[in-house]
Amino acid sequence: MTTIAQLPPVTSAGAGDLLPLSQAGLLYSVSVAQLTANAQPVINVPAGVLLGRYSIGAGGPESITVGAGLAMSAGTLAATGADHAGFPVQGVMSLSDEIVISAGGAPGLLPVTALRGLFSAGAGVAIDGNGVITVTAAYLTGPAGPQGPSGPAGPAGPAGAVGPAGPGLGGPVAGNSVSSVGTSDYVALWQNGTLAWMPYGQFLGGQTIDQLPAAGPAADSDELLVAQGSNMLSTQSFGAIWTYVQTKLPVVQRGIVELTSNTVLDAARHNNRILIASAPITLSANFAGLGPGFSCTLINLAPGAVTMGAGIAAGSGVTILPPGAATELLGLSYSGGSLVWWSGVVPNGPTLTVGSISAPAPDTAFVIAGGVFNDAPLALDYSIDGGSTWIVAPSPVITANAYSFTAVGLSPGAYAIRVRDHGNAAVVGVSNSFVVVAPGIAMMAPPGTAVAGAIIALSGTVSPANAAVQVGFSASATAAPGAWVNAVVSNGGWTANLLLNVAGTYYIWARNAAAGLNAVSAAVTVS
Repeated sequence: MTTIAQLPPVTSAGAGDLLPLSQAGLLYSVSVAQLTANAQPVINVPAGVLLGRYSIGAGGPESITVGAGLAMSAGTLAATGADHAGFPVQGVMSLSDEIVISAGGAPGLLPVTALRGLFSAGAGVAIDGNGVITVTAAYLTGPAGPQGPSGPAGPAGPAGAVGPAGPGLGGPVAGNSVSSVGTSDYVALWQNGTLAWMPYGQFLGGQTIDQLPAAGPAADSDELLVAQGSNMLSTQSFGAIWTYVQTKLPVVQRGIVELTSNTVLDAARHNNRILIASAPITLSANFAGLGPGFSCTLINLAPGAVTMGAGIAAGSGVTILPPGAATELLGLSYSGGSLVWWSGVVPNGPTLTVGSISAPAPDTAFVIAGGVFNDAPLALDYSIDGGSTWIVAPSPVITANAYSFTAVGLSPGAYAIRVRDHGNAAVVGVSNSFVVVAPGIAMMAPPGTAVAGAIIALSGTVSPANAAVQVGFSASATAAPGAWVNAVVSNGGWTANLLLNVAGTYYIWARNAAAGLNAVSAAVTVS
């Protein structure tokens, strides 16, 4: 049997040539044209083009040329960027734009804002977060050079036309501030219609007060800066200031401080003051809080003695300043120590004092009391008419340094009680002045009309000043109210609120119950 390898080869094959073909177990013949009818034809493409398909739908391969921005080199397709020439031109760059870059041989996008990272602010230049560049004025202009000689003045030229208003002196850039100023810094000036700069060092030498040299001992010729009638500064000598002070000294008055209770001397409140004791008190001192040079005048106008307590010394050893006496207290420091000193020299004549008397009610007995100094009275007299007549004090209680007794009531009027030693009529004490007021009650006129259920505010005066007041209302101006409301009394005045719930005509009553006195208003109509 002959094999294929034993067959002679043909020199060429044609479409009509036949080949054996086994199909369904039977041997058939097939032409070359039939066998290759569905095979891929030979693809031939020119140099420099790509194989692909640009037509719509499936089909055979088509040639595709390489366009602008691409190039074929040694079998490799690469971008050249030549196509960028056809991109639209953007006239303004915004912060949201991006730029195409090559980073390490690979393409990338760079935000426009990142370009600021390529720049840094040099001396005198600042770049803010928005990319605004500002320049410090000191780096624009150096210090002024020396003044050159003046040239000859030329003839005056004709006046030019008035130009438009200029922008004026511009303020500093917002946010551009400094925390300190140096002598080499520049300050903007507006001089002769133009903007100029001046080194800060030329302003008063550029020194603050703590940088100035210390002055020597003060003298009348020394000068201070003052403003007189305006904010313009001028100088004034110490001598002129002292002359002014001397004219004011005669009208300087010492302050007066009243002492009503035990007191510790204090430099801030008592130094160079006149102290008046209006009640028997104990006065003490702490030298550390006063210091050397402290001084004050003490006058005892109390009915009893002022006792010098801890921290106050006297050469005589006396510790009592009697009523009506006065002394000086001084803060002293010397080789022997430091102390608050008073002379201790006091009047030693017999003295009676009369304590403060509050005005009693008319015809009401009241107590008179006072002090006894350097005297030993066995009996006392008192006068209510300035010493014209004297009344023997009934059963006075007398001790070594005090007395008291009960005086008969007084009729309304002004008084100052005098008390004397029955056995030595020259020893007399005088009380404060007071006024015995006749009892009374008065009421401010209430409104003539009122609304039922509304409160009516009432007020008035009463004497004596502490007398109780009551208010009420009645349908009659002569028949007293069946019920009363207590008023609030203070310093001789009274206030009260009254509620009328039922419509009708009423009269408002106010009464001084202790004196049995009434005040009645005009009719009040309640609707």
